[in-house]
Amino acid sequence: MTTQDWMTGLEQDEESPDPVTPRRRRWLVAVAAALVAVVALGGLAVVLFGQARTRPVESTASVSTPAAPSAPDVAAGTPEVGPVLIKAALDYPGLVDNVVPTAPLIVGTEPVEGGAAPDRVPNFDSCHADAASLQYLPVQIRLPENWLSARFTVQPTPSTPAGIGRLGFFFQAGESSVPCANGAWSTSDSFLASNVGQAAITGYVVLDQAFTAATPQGRPDVFRSLGLRISDIRLSDRPAEVHPPTIGSFCPGTTSDLCASLG
Repeated sequence: MTTQDWMTGLEQDEESPDPVTPRRRRWLVAVAAALVAVVALGGLAVVLFGQARTRPVESTASVSTPAAPSAPDVAAGTPEVGPVLIKAALDYPGLVDNVVPTAPLIVGTEPVEGGAAPDRVPNFDSCHADAASLQYLPVQIRLPENWLSARFTVQPTPSTPAGIGRLGFFFQAGESSVPCANGAWSTSDSFLASNVGQAAITGYVVLDQAFTAATPQGRPDVFRSLGLRISDIRLSDRPAEVHPPTIGSFCPGTTSDLCASLG
């Protein structure tokens, strides 16, 4: 008796495949395919979820745009922009090939004020005036060149009314200044721009007895009728070359003095 005879069906098992095996293989393949699909779907879900977390949400609602920050306040530390009376370019005399003028001279005014003495003219009590009756027009040299100096004079014209009281012109000054020496009013005063980067130098055309029972609103008509003359214009204490003004004019008979109406 051989081994094959004793182990019945052994030869048949080796030669004939188990009928269950193909089904088992198909089942395993199906399971593997399903697992692969699950893994793929899981990976896709992770990617989509990550995108959903990082993608900005789009909205149809209107979104207000923040206002742009406002520009720095140019009025801070600089003169108020108002009417310009005189504008002329200045040069040091004798400069060779000076294409660009050294500096502009720009003179303008601010609104008329009154009922008090000019606060930047110290010791105004030396002028012996009733502060409540005063009215004044600020006149500015705007962005003056360093070491620029000149004399300003206010002058009545044929259209100036009679009986205007005392008229004076006073530049801002230090605490030790006395605007009305011996109580006398002057219609002219000079300045020197000695501070680097100075925004403005202010002078004041002042009317005494502007506010009275007959003129409770003051005398703006008087200011409009006055003339301004700028003379002895210097740069670093040297006579400046004054170019023809673009605003205002040369005073009659000169090519160095500048004139304009305050009205």
